[in-house]
Amino acid sequence: MLNKFLASFGIGAAKVDARLADSKVHPGGELRGEVHVKGGNVEQTISQIYMYLYTEYYKETNDTKTKHKEVLASYRVADSLLIRPGEEKILPFQLRVPYHAPISFGRQNVYLSTGLDIEMAVDPKDTDVVTVLPDPLAAQLLAEMEGMGFRHSYDSGICEYKKHIHRMVPFVQEFELKPTSMFRNELDEIELIFDVYPEGIDVLMQVDRRPSSLRGIFEEMLDLDEQYVRFTIDRQRGVIPGELERRIRQALVRR
Repeated sequence: MLNKFLASFGIGAAKVDARLADSKVHPGGELRGEVHVKGGNVEQTISQIYMYLYTEYYKETNDTKTKHKEVLASYRVADSLLIRPGEEKILPFQLRVPYHAPISFGRQNVYLSTGLDIEMAVDPKDTDVVTVLPDPLAAQLLAEMEGMGFRHSYDSGICEYKKHIHRMVPFVQEFELKPTSMFRNELDEIELIFDVYPEGIDVLMQVDRRPSSLRGIFEEMLDLDEQYVRFTIDRQRGVIPGELERRIRQALVRR
């Protein structure tokens, strides 16, 4: 009786451990592995074994930033399961990573949480860091920016709350890049947002001009120095070399 009471608080209860075959995955790919369930000191009935992939994003309200969790995908490994003291069960799993999962970049992480749903008891859980690799098209675009001398800022790659921009989640992942050679005298920074899907990638590029006159300073104060460019890259066509440079130059001559 004492062991059952303690197990309800997680002491001597069953434990869960998700073991990934490979923790690196591209958007649209699959995470595969095994869930190991180890019985504790007493027999327990597990209602279900669940997994969910999640990330975190920041939302600013009244000049205060708060962190929020967003579930990207979920998977039920098993339903009702009896685990006896000291017994170990191994269950395979596969979970598809959605295309809207953010890239693991800088301080932005993606996690896989695995839990046991046990009635009238604390749910045993296990959390693993998953590395979401950039979609090949996004990787090419970022490499082209770096080839032009752009360097990521400290906050580059962080997910920020933005309503009505992304179709599936309430945030966007913004890559902020500052010029160090080419465009150094013309730009403050470039921001890139990617929307990846099976057929290609949609790109939203914000071109932030460097003020060069009193008028430019006033434009910067009013955010009139920012030019937005949207374009799509078909996966079959791929990234054309020099495409980003051409689009940046086109944005600079627009008013």
